[in-house]
Amino acid sequence: MSADFSHPTNNEHAKITTVPLAEKHETPRSDDCGSNQALLSASNVDKSAANDLFKTAEYSQAISVYDRALSSIPNYLEYEIAVLKSNIAACHLKLSDWKAAIDEATKSIEALDRLEAVPPTDDKGSDVKDADGVKDATETKDDGDGVVELPDDDEDEASALEKIEKHDRRKEDIKRIRAKALMRRARARSEQGGWGNLQGALE
Repeated sequence: MSADFSHPTNNEHAKITTVPLAEKHETPRSDDCGSNQALLSASNVDKSAANDLFKTAEYSQAISVYDRALSSIPNYLEYEIAVLKSNIAACHLKLSDWKAAIDEATKSIEALDRLEAVPPTDDKGSDVKDADGVKDATETKDDGDGVVELPDDDEDEASALEKIEKHDRRKEDIKRIRAKALMRRARARSEQGGWGNLQGALE
């Protein structure tokens, strides 16, 4: 039997070329990492602009720009989210909006809690990203009191030490932002008044 090389009708052509949208997006795009980096860069630009507005006492405008920075940032970057939320809390404090300051400071603390709950990754595990968006391919373990286990002997020592130093710096950054968020929430609770809020301000 000879093959049929006849041209399809218009209806047949539509059936051949039409692909459901769900099928087109089954596989993750290879440029997702680059796209997220672009989003982070855009968020940092807005954050810098908001910081400048805060310095000139334009607190309401700063909140709007911080919110815009939050809308751009990838949702797995908990540290960057915590920084922005803490900054928004500072703006609400300046505007004497105590409830909003408490809410934003609490969201900052919650983001840091989620960040610290993320398990460590290794070179054989899944591609879990750190808060700065960089995958840590080195197997390091934190035993809870700040000691990081050195990697296997076949790993470059300088690279391993650099990763450990980065880990320690991030832990210090988390402590610093948490302290600011707690202080801002405590001040807002104190200013808002009420026995329950005053008790919460003592944390």
